[in-house]
Amino acid sequence: MEGSESSSWKSDAGYIWSMIGSAVGFANILGFSSQAYLNGGGAFLIPFFTALLVLGIPLLQLEGIVGQRYGLPLVSAYGRAIGRRGKVFGWLSILAVLTIGAFYTVLTGISVAYAYFSGINKIPSSTAYFFKTTFLKDSGSLTSFGAFAPVLFIFTILVVLFSWFVISRNIQAGIEKTCSVFLPLLSVLMIVFAVSVCFLPGASNGFKQYLMPDFSKLFDPKLWLTSFGHVFFSLSLGLGIVTGYSRHTEQSTSIPRAMFFVALGDTLISVISGFAIFGCLGYMSHISGVAFSEIVKIDSIFEIGFVVFPTILKTFGPFLSQLVGPVFFFCVFIAGVTGVFSIVESIAGNIEVEFSKDRKTAVTIAMVAMSFTSLFFCMGNGQHIIGALGPMVLGFNMLIGGIAEIIVFIYLSKVISGDSIWNKGKRKTFHYLSLKYLVIFILFIVLYTSIKSEIMSGFGYPELVRWGWFVVALFFSWILAKNAHPKFGLK
Repeated sequence: MEGSESSSWKSDAGYIWSMIGSAVGFANILGFSSQAYLNGGGAFLIPFFTALLVLGIPLLQLEGIVGQRYGLPLVSAYGRAIGRRGKVFGWLSILAVLTIGAFYTVLTGISVAYAYFSGINKIPSSTAYFFKTTFLKDSGSLTSFGAFAPVLFIFTILVVLFSWFVISRNIQAGIEKTCSVFLPLLSVLMIVFAVSVCFLPGASNGFKQYLMPDFSKLFDPKLWLTSFGHVFFSLSLGLGIVTGYSRHTEQSTSIPRAMFFVALGDTLISVISGFAIFGCLGYMSHISGVAFSEIVKIDSIFEIGFVVFPTILKTFGPFLSQLVGPVFFFCVFIAGVTGVFSIVESIAGNIEVEFSKDRKTAVTIAMVAMSFTSLFFCMGNGQHIIGALGPMVLGFNMLIGGIAEIIVFIYLSKVISGDSIWNKGKRKTFHYLSLKYLVIFILFIVLYTSIKSEIMSGFGYPELVRWGWFVVALFFSWILAKNAHPKFGLK
């Protein structure tokens, strides 16, 4: 494979487990349950599975085949397809990945901290106050930095050091070996957790709320937009992460087969996590006498894990809560840190190829950049900065990335669009046709709707932060594309 000194995956199973680790994250353990709770339980599942089939799997296949056929990370693949100017799209995605990686590392640090706090029974009854004020040092405002959160930063650095230790090794000895242990372990732990929840009084009501759809909600366009957006974010699409892992695959690896298992694993962990959390919410509703719909008041999707779940733990008693809590937060840690692996691999892979660096140097540069950026999310307004940047780096920018990938690699690249993966006899496959006509239409609609909503909501400090980020990222993308090593990734 071109431009890479790193080894290939040792086995297809190792590649698939690592890809599942890339896909599985906070969106699965916490975000999926939050979205289902906010959108009528089973009513969310119907558009979610539709989005997975129509958009998720086809885009997974496209990004996988781009990495495999070119043997290059995203930036260089753009260069190979349409020349140096195309690399701007790649770097724009990679700078978004860097930003996401910074707060993803912080959130993973929170999960480590909470595994420790719950294990020693140090989370007080006022879980919301503890999370926001004591732990995060929340300033209450985007414009007020507030106090630095030293404990949060310490746990974040622990995640950084662990991630560097794993990723700086070659693919087989580092990411593949770790994910091949962590992801099966996560699956077993979540299944055991979900089964255990079944024995809690009131859990059955939670399961009912989870599975029984309110069909009237299916006529709400926002539900469909939310579902498609969640799938896009959950599978890390439009960011070059899938391409970054897939460049290490052998040409004999079946991308359609691998991506089917990735989508299946990602979905199963989401659904099982949903069972566990909805069962716990049903139990909470039962013992408190509060209606199920009133149990959670969510300001962010992470509060269901770090505010609501610790509240539920308090009802288990000291011994059981000190057993269940660390297991749950260890599961969140696995989901987070395996996502960090793929994020760093995506950034480092492009540095490695575009600037002709060895793997360890490229990984170190990526980790230092992420660590420095994570400092901003350890301040008192860190949660508010994440909220301000989210619609851009996890919204507009991902959509632009997905649209650019389809236009460049399906419409313009004969290497990728003409690949045999898209042919079924004399006919094109459903996934190819979906990408070429349906997915790109959906992405344009979602992007248009999102921008329209942004304009109508007015312009304040959050909008200034996210659009300021976009302008700066676009400028640096142009600089990076212009100054990369000239011999790599150009057609």
